Amino acid sequence: MVIASLIFIPIWLVAAGVNFYVGVCRAGYSFHEELPVFLLAFLLPTLIAVILYGKLSVK
Repeated sequence: MVIASLIFIPIWLVAAGVNFYVGVCRAGYSFHEELPVFLLAFLLPTLIAVILYGKLSVK
């Protein structure tokens, strides 16, 4: 489970990046409109993964 927390982060970065790309290129949002959505979509789950990594790796 600890390793899964670390593997999750780069995979989630790619998924959030694809969402960002679709929002800007396909849905017509500007870079500045989509950036807060990207940051929220990436940073919140990443923060949870880092917290879980810290709690699960301490013995």
